[in-house]
Amino acid sequence: MSSLIAHVKWWAERGRLGSQGLALLFGGAFGLAMSLVAWSPDVALGLILPIVVSVLWAETLRARAGFSSLAGGWVLAVLLLLAVLAGLGLLGVPAVVVAAILIAVLGVGCYVAAPALCNTASSAAPLVLLLFLASVALLFWGESAWTASVSIATGGQQKIWQDWYFHGALIDMLAQGAVRPVHDLRGVGLPLAPYHYLSYGLPAWLESLTGASGLGLALTLWWPLGLLLLVAAGSEWVARLRPDFPWLAVLLPLMLFWPDAAALGSGQRFLGWHWLQTISPGSLYGCAAALLLTSWLAGQWQCATVAPSRTLLIMAGALAVSMFFKAQIILLAGPLLLFWWGGTLPGGGGRRRMLTGGMAIVALVILLWLPLPGLPLMRLGGGGWREYWPALLHLQEAGWLSGLRAGWMAPFVILAGTLGWMLVGILAWPRAPWPVRYWMLLLIGGYLLFALGLDPDNRGGAGTPEEVQHRPLVWVLPMWWLTTGPFLFPDSVSGMLQRRWSGVLCTMMVVVVGCIAGAAFGPGVQRGPGSIAGTPALSKGMVEAAAFIRKKARAGDICQNADADPQFRWAALSQCAPYWIGFNLHARSTGPVRERAAEWLRIRGLPAVERVEAFRRAGIRWYSAGPFPPGRGDVLPDDSRLPLTPAFQSGDGYVVYQIPS
Repeated sequence: MSSLIAHVKWWAERGRLGSQGLALLFGGAFGLAMSLVAWSPDVALGLILPIVVSVLWAETLRARAGFSSLAGGWVLAVLLLLAVLAGLGLLGVPAVVVAAILIAVLGVGCYVAAPALCNTASSAAPLVLLLFLASVALLFWGESAWTASVSIATGGQQKIWQDWYFHGALIDMLAQGAVRPVHDLRGVGLPLAPYHYLSYGLPAWLESLTGASGLGLALTLWWPLGLLLLVAAGSEWVARLRPDFPWLAVLLPLMLFWPDAAALGSGQRFLGWHWLQTISPGSLYGCAAALLLTSWLAGQWQCATVAPSRTLLIMAGALAVSMFFKAQIILLAGPLLLFWWGGTLPGGGGRRRMLTGGMAIVALVILLWLPLPGLPLMRLGGGGWREYWPALLHLQEAGWLSGLRAGWMAPFVILAGTLGWMLVGILAWPRAPWPVRYWMLLLIGGYLLFALGLDPDNRGGAGTPEEVQHRPLVWVLPMWWLTTGPFLFPDSVSGMLQRRWSGVLCTMMVVVVGCIAGAAFGPGVQRGPGSIAGTPALSKGMVEAAAFIRKKARAGDICQNADADPQFRWAALSQCAPYWIGFNLHARSTGPVRERAAEWLRIRGLPAVERVEAFRRAGIRWYSAGPFPPGRGDVLPDDSRLPLTPAFQSGDGYVVYQIPS
């Protein structure tokens, strides 16, 4: 492996690859990849600028943050860039102005950050190699995403999970921030709801700049970029743990593309890592942030001169920002990092015990009595064992876990169903240093506490009741493997692979296994558990009607679907902001949301002629309905059609009306 990395370094040095050349190489590679999967040259060109900026600043940020590799600096640069782009989008800054800001940052980087990157250009070889090999495996695992645009255009059964339409509509909303103030996704003019918006910054900016589809950008950019960030952040963490064996920082993250327990026949697809990280890509950004923060914290306790209070303050701020990448990931990772910080502080054991004991008391008070406002329910009541575990048994299909149904087996089933073959990481215990052992215990204990100890959130909210129990597994699996994997190999074996071509062959074998697994499981990876209908069919008439709205609607137009579009399909396919989407209305919904829902019910119940006037007063420009039987016929009092000539009518009975102004 070291010889392969050396060849890449030789090419960089002999080719006199400077900082600007390295940055352009990265930008061009990302742009080329985007053009291949999205068939959109303008989006590919637009992507080059932010990638060049992130690479140009990577070494400077690595040095300032104290990361072990350029991968850590690049991931930090991308996360900061995403946060800035999302923030500017939420403020309604036009895309052209944002592009000018990026060009200015690029210009400053050519003078400030370029010298540092130029001096270490050859050290980018592991990152270049890692991202290239990960992209090869990603091509196979992402087949359902790459082909989604074709299947959506033709209608019929879909390979993509239903939530993609929500993500596409959210990207559209952020992209239209310069036209109208950002709002609750359920309706124009509603106050913006708390949500983890930061990971959407780049696709939203590209849509605003190029007019591309938010749904298409979610599938071809948002998800793959998140997975590449996770792999690169994992490489940084492995480089921190085993700096003496740099080949591990390339090899181990690539093993994340191997089959998980669900693919290997566990029968518990609800715990499948590949399925969940594909349908919930925002989790990947939260995972990357948590991995990066873990590596940074490890570097702090390796440096005895750093004040613990300063470390705690920075970590608290970073966790607060990371919540807006993916709250469900940080709700588990954050407390575990705090306990790891307190339990590994330099000094006497009494000091550490006092700190961790104090934090445990605070955590118990919060979990038992103090619900955190604006967050999912965090109550330690054993509800996971009473509700989440029976739900897992209900979703269990035929497989090697299907016979384990006793209540006392729940911890083992959850761990085996989540980690699968990666449970071999427990064999790293004898060779791991004590802070890593402590982290292993925290990781497994925290995951099981969340899964079985916390109550599901049945109060009603933006997500499903079991999100706190379920979603953290997207982070637990890579965190466990990348923590234990570096210590599975004795130093003698690691040294042998470091010196010989056997390391290269081993890496190639890992990539080949990942590609074969992707070819076998990638096309159906989003299917999920058989009892959950997450990929319903899409009507061709709906696609055609939404395309008509997308083509005819002007900037600032408001649309409305007769059925209130609860799956966000009309909103995502038409890229038109809705007046009201009937999604997730519950007792804890805000006053404006409840008022909008009531107003829509009132309008919908009006006679057809009065309904047209109500649409006009509400500012609705485009109204869609259907499907209806062939022929218009009479408009009955309870009919969702209008007494107007449709601006569009599909062959299978979908209609679009343009409301006169």
